[in-house]
Amino acid sequence: MNNSLLPARRALVIVGLVATAALALPAGRAAAQPSLNVTFGRALNTLSSTDAVSADDRRTTGAAVDAEYQLASERLRLFYTLDAGDYTTPGDWRFYENIAGATWQLRPQKSKGLAVFAGTDALWRTNGASWAAADYRALGLFLNAEWKPSDTRTVRTGYRADIRAFPDMPELDQVEHEGFGSALVNLQSRTTLVGELRVGAKRYDVLDSTAMEPTAPVPGAPDSPGSAWSRGRGSRASGLVMSTPSHSPTGSVGGTAGQVTVLGRVAQSLTDRTGVTLQYSRRDSFGALPTAVVTTPALFFDDGVYDDPFASDAGALRVSLKHLLRNGMAIDGMGVWVRKDYRGTAALDADGFAVPTGDLRADRIWQAGASWTMPAFREWTGPVGFDIFIDYRFTRHRSNDAFYNYSSHGFGIGVSMAY
Repeated sequence: MNNSLLPARRALVIVGLVATAALALPAGRAAAQPSLNVTFGRALNTLSSTDAVSADDRRTTGAAVDAEYQLASERLRLFYTLDAGDYTTPGDWRFYENIAGATWQLRPQKSKGLAVFAGTDALWRTNGASWAAADYRALGLFLNAEWKPSDTRTVRTGYRADIRAFPDMPELDQVEHEGFGSALVNLQSRTTLVGELRVGAKRYDVLDSTAMEPTAPVPGAPDSPGSAWSRGRGSRASGLVMSTPSHSPTGSVGGTAGQVTVLGRVAQSLTDRTGVTLQYSRRDSFGALPTAVVTTPALFFDDGVYDDPFASDAGALRVSLKHLLRNGMAIDGMGVWVRKDYRGTAALDADGFAVPTGDLRADRIWQAGASWTMPAFREWTGPVGFDIFIDYRFTRHRSNDAFYNYSSHGFGIGVSMAY
């Protein structure tokens, strides 16, 4: 077992014990509906970089806990989520992300009508040495509304605000606002259509970029913990890459950035147990550039903070297929293509220097994968569901930035428990 994830395992045990104690309360006395989901898995990943002679094989570990408690006739929901794991990229790319919050909902008595949701959540994330400087805390507030004029149509809208603070990198501090609207229609042909529009704005600290030039790693030099801006592959220090407004007419470093995202989805039931989904999304960003872009490990995509969507324009096409077997097993397949063009982030070579041509970073990503989930011990576990899952994923990441030019094969197995 990977000892680097022992803190995550301890957290899993603690949360599991607390949740178990809560679940043991008689339903009538507790007047609440608790639920718990725990997932733990290990994977063998092969990472082949285009500038490396051989591939790097590593076993990675991931774990997640989702616990919630519903009170006040299920109008109040308290929740906690722990997500922990590691990445294949050489170096210490561990992470532990804790989220806790509450949601209050007002629902109509019937299936139709207007429902309102309001809530708040707090996030605390810590990382391994390769990106420890980018640890952050966050506080979020949201208000959503859902209107169902009929059983086959749903309209949703909402607003969310997030404040994020980076204790070791205050230049990354940010405030983000997002609003969305979506419409869903179910047709008699067992087709579901979804359209969505999102608009957002993010405010970054305004700093003098001339005083914050990134420092490239020195070949053969030891790691320098004090060099926050250096980055490199493997054992070299990793950190941040400055945005370069001189390459972009859209804005300067720091200030307010804007974004518009459109999404369309078609889901079709082929049989009672088989469904296919096709989705396309496009986002366009404008205004100020992020103060800096965090160096992320291979296989890390679009988390909204480190892989900052306001730093790039992107388009993504995704297709997925799911089939439910009669014995409770499920088979999933997926394919994804992503185009991502950065607005002000220079492409770097393998040593961490800007490429001689001065090009901005541009990525093209292809992914394909499949998974198989099998319920186990159903005759013994009662209300507790226990699943075993096996999955495989192939990733081909092509970029003019050497650090993100690689291919990966990942094969994993894990277990999940849900109450």
